[in-house]
Amino acid sequence: MAPVNEPLILEKPDPAALPDLIRRAIGERNTVIVIGECSVEYEGRSTSRLGKGDRVLMIKQDGSVLVHRPTGYSPVNWQPDTSVIEAWINERGELSILAVRSKPREVLNISFSRVDSVIIARLRDDAEFTMYLDEAEMKRVLVGNPELIEPGFRVVEDEKRLGSGQADIYGVDKEGRPVIVELKRITASRDAVLQLYGYVKAYEATYGKRPRGILIAPSFSPSAIETLLRLQLEYRQVDLRELYRLAVEKGLRRSLLEYGRRPGERERGTGEKTRHE
Repeated sequence: MAPVNEPLILEKPDPAALPDLIRRAIGERNTVIVIGECSVEYEGRSTSRLGKGDRVLMIKQDGSVLVHRPTGYSPVNWQPDTSVIEAWINERGELSILAVRSKPREVLNISFSRVDSVIIARLRDDAEFTMYLDEAEMKRVLVGNPELIEPGFRVVEDEKRLGSGQADIYGVDKEGRPVIVELKRITASRDAVLQLYGYVKAYEATYGKRPRGILIAPSFSPSAIETLLRLQLEYRQVDLRELYRLAVEKGLRRSLLEYGRRPGERERGTGEKTRHE
């Protein structure tokens, strides 16, 4: 069985044909979804049994196994880092799928007394998960509110070509001194500091004057702080949640909370914790 490009969808499949199909699909690192009536047994750090019910079994491409009931977002049973997954028809004529984890030793056995649907697909997801703002949105907020960088700061260029790269923001401070600003949406590392330093040196080589260099991020690694101090560069810590609030307030970003809001209804605070934090 070749890796699946188009999803293979089987309705009311012949159970006898499923063990070989599922084994090959897992071997090719496809996602496998089985919908039907099943019971579940687990033994490992504890022991549990779940009687028959209509459920969704999902075997992900990394071997993670999840069993979902018709309601609720959490799986009723799950197993990460599965070492072995086997499928066969048991003595009762049911499709059995056994997932074994080596360390710690855990075994999950799912037996389908009825199989309604099987879906086999090769999925691809390379997208980055971002909290609040991505780097481009972060920059738009700071360019539109330069006082957040420091009082009296004035933006001259949004993205300035320096050497082989582009600094995020070029501006001048209240004393008229040139300032190179580099942004990071995640914890700034030593490499981020060296990137900023490269822009500072390129500016100095081109214009004959050393600019101030400021690295802006929500947090900084210890090695980044040490390197900033050693290279005589500056840093500013920003709150991405506050930048998101400003983006919504100034119309740079629309809050999902606005959708479905009744006219005149007040917005709940965006400072609430989300379930993703």
